[in-house]
Amino acid sequence: MGAFVKFGIVGLGNTLITIGSYHVFVYLGLNYILANVISYLLGMMNSYYWNKNWVFRVKPNEKKTFVKFIFVNMISLLINNFTLILLVGIFFLSSTVSQLLATVLGLWINLILNKIWTFEKKEILGI
Repeated sequence: MGAFVKFGIVGLGNTLITIGSYHVFVYLGLNYILANVISYLLGMMNSYYWNKNWVFRVKPNEKKTFVKFIFVNMISLLINNFTLILLVGIFFLSSTVSQLLATVLGLWINLILNKIWTFEKKEILGI
């Protein structure tokens, strides 16, 4: 199974964790941005484990790789939150639809940066 397919499977799991927990947090009355940050962090923890051990199968310098992974995900989270604020606050879309759109954008950014920088797999995944 290729890295792109594996990344997609892990991404689907992360998305389910992120979106599922996001809806729970919003339902419980949390602000949608705070709910997004917490949910994103849950998905990110899952993502690091599976990307390191299954998708890219690297045994890197743990500290260096983890710092890179966090940095890439913080960039994705900032873009995700900016997209949410833009779509909910300016275009008045529902937070659910906005969160889905923001997640798709973040996925591509995350894939490319993790592939070529975090896990240092220089060949591109057909993107």
